[in-house]
Amino acid sequence: MDAKTGVQDYSRLVTLAGIASVSTACAFILAKFVVWILSSSSSIFASMTDSMIDSVASIINLIAIRYSIKPADQQHPYGHYKAQSLASLAQGAFIAASGCLLIAHGAERISTPMQVQHYELALGVSVLSIVVTVMLVLFQGYVYKKTRSEAVGADRFHYLSDVWLNLGVIVALLLSQYGYLWADGLFSVLIGLLIVKGAVSIGSKAMDVLLDKSLSAKDTGIIMEEILKVPGVQSLHGLKTRQAGPQIFIQCDVVMDGQISLNEAHTVANHVKERLEALAPGGDITIHMDPHDDHV
Repeated sequence: MDAKTGVQDYSRLVTLAGIASVSTACAFILAKFVVWILSSSSSIFASMTDSMIDSVASIINLIAIRYSIKPADQQHPYGHYKAQSLASLAQGAFIAASGCLLIAHGAERISTPMQVQHYELALGVSVLSIVVTVMLVLFQGYVYKKTRSEAVGADRFHYLSDVWLNLGVIVALLLSQYGYLWADGLFSVLIGLLIVKGAVSIGSKAMDVLLDKSLSAKDTGIIMEEILKVPGVQSLHGLKTRQAGPQIFIQCDVVMDGQISLNEAHTVANHVKERLEALAPGGDITIHMDPHDDHV
């Protein structure tokens, strides 16, 4: 089961991850812009464009994260966590658009290849980008493991693809120095395709949350087992689950002996709720009691 992190820890961790990704993307844009102007490398341009999209997406994520951690209110009784899903969906659209741009730019450069200037500088910024991005991805991985934040997970996914992007840039730069000038444009196209693939994955996961997809079959099975372990529970039906941010929502109809008193039935329902709260701390759990009268 997910959502093991407290609300305060969740807020602190996802905010730090958001700030780290925005700062990293902005630093990359400045460095790669200077190198692109000096080198005219299509691969560096592709990498810079990706960093620009990263910065926009990361800023959107940070805004969404700050909004999503606001406590539930009268107008939003289920909280604001789905703001992260909306941000992830927008992020997917931005990333897909950048991927298409890179594919078009790379195709044009394949047809009219150009010699890469200031090769060493372009290579150096690509290596530095890999080192810094790996550090960021490791931190985001830690935050995602603790919080299961969609926004952080989406950010981590496309920064992880940046590692491969920069490796591709390095290979393209090396090949261009041996006369394979078309390699610069080819890797721009390949990077664009990789970015589009990542955008589809990010958008798909965001839609799952926005459409209230149930928890996994494994987690649902665990929930059912825990309910049926409670003395007094004969069966269950109408189990519904979903997750938004760190919060898990569980609704279930629990069948009990219709001859027991209301107080006894309420006690059984409380025991069910306690078991589920142990599985999903801070979860929103609703238990409905249904009678089953064996004496009729």
